[in-house]
Amino acid sequence: MQLRNGEHGYGALTKALHWLTVTAVVAQFAVGWSMEADDAAFDREKDRIDALEDAHEVRFEAEIDRLEEELDAREDNYVADEASGLFGGDGFTDGLSLPEWHVLLGLSIILLALMRVLWRRAGGLPPWAAHLSAGERRLEATLEKALLTMLFVVPATGLILIAAGERWLPLHVATQVLFLAVISIHVGLVLRHTVVRRNRHLARML
Repeated sequence: MQLRNGEHGYGALTKALHWLTVTAVVAQFAVGWSMEADDAAFDREKDRIDALEDAHEVRFEAEIDRLEEELDAREDNYVADEASGLFGGDGFTDGLSLPEWHVLLGLSIILLALMRVLWRRAGGLPPWAAHLSAGERRLEATLEKALLTMLFVVPATGLILIAAGERWLPLHVATQVLFLAVISIHVGLVLRHTVVRRNRHLARML
């Protein structure tokens, strides 16, 4: 297998960067969804405190206030505190938490995206697959640029969320939704040619 792209198709380095990126993105979404489960646990704990408050409003009022303040502080600072632990080196000695993995994967995705852009400029691209129509080639070119852009944008909005607070959460979620939409179109096009038309389109990246 040749290292560089050429008439033969994609080279070994392009393929390696592609599948490393796929792995990192899948892991990132898995960690993100696990963090959502943790948020649900926070909500359940709040519901428990509310139930306790309703049942023993007067007797346990001071204790309930303390628990609510502690829980709110934990929720507000959860991601930021964990990320600061990662940058401070604590995560590597105590084991990485989900938010720390989330940050680390985000930084890895940005690095992979940068490497892909630089290698794309240095090594060029192979010729289009002969079975792609002119319209499909234009679509694929647009999708490739959109995917590369989102590999920078989604992690960047996550870092902004950590630095600037929860008000940036809608932007981060919106970029994730857009990213998933672009991925879905890209995967759909690949499967259309690989499974339906059986022209081994996926094999070009294997």
